[in-house]
Amino acid sequence: MIGFRLLRNVLAMLAVMAVVFQGTLVLAGTTGSLSGVLVDASSKAPVAGAVVNAVSPSQAATAKTDAAGRFTFLALSPDTYVLSVEKTGYNTLTQAGVTVVADQGVDLSLAAQPAVKTIGRVSSRSASDLVRPGTTADVYSVSAEQQADINTLGGGGTQNSAWSGVASVPGVYVAPGVSGYVGAGATVSIRGGDYNQIGYELDGVPVNRSFDNYPSGTLS
Repeated sequence: MIGFRLLRNVLAMLAVMAVVFQGTLVLAGTTGSLSGVLVDASSKAPVAGAVVNAVSPSQAATAKTDAAGRFTFLALSPDTYVLSVEKTGYNTLTQAGVTVVADQGVDLSLAAQPAVKTIGRVSSRSASDLVRPGTTADVYSVSAEQQADINTLGGGGTQNSAWSGVASVPGVYVAPGVSGYVGAGATVSIRGGDYNQIGYELDGVPVNRSFDNYPSGTLS
């Protein structure tokens, strides 16, 4: 009887050891660690309080840098991670391709670039801008002196002055060598539009055809 009890106890102990040993095998080799230090790229001083995100298809984790600039992820699934580091006053730092292997540790050295601080903004606008806020129409005047300088922009014939004057306006393109009747092959493009998307007025009176807005009048 004593021998039977002893055998039973031995078998029970072996069973317990097998379970513990199996559990140890299961726990081992399932995770890896990732750590590193973050410093200022300019001063090389540690950067504390930065948020470090580790993201992979299998897991996402977040840590913060301590006073020494160090961060640690103790249990990460084996995978390839993308690290992103965010800290006020610094540009967001991203590092891809960080591979974590089971039962192994990865140690990184990262340098954060201080963000450029905006101390002021200056806006300027040309007086001859084609589009200006609050303005629905622009009027351009061409003097005799300007006309002498821009004659080469227009076409030939007796229409030269009108075509070159129109071509000098910002946003307007006149095809080289054109003149005269708009619908007879002459091409004016305003802000990239076609010739039949343009309306003409003479002293405020529309001169396009009334029923289809076709530019049927001579431009000069």
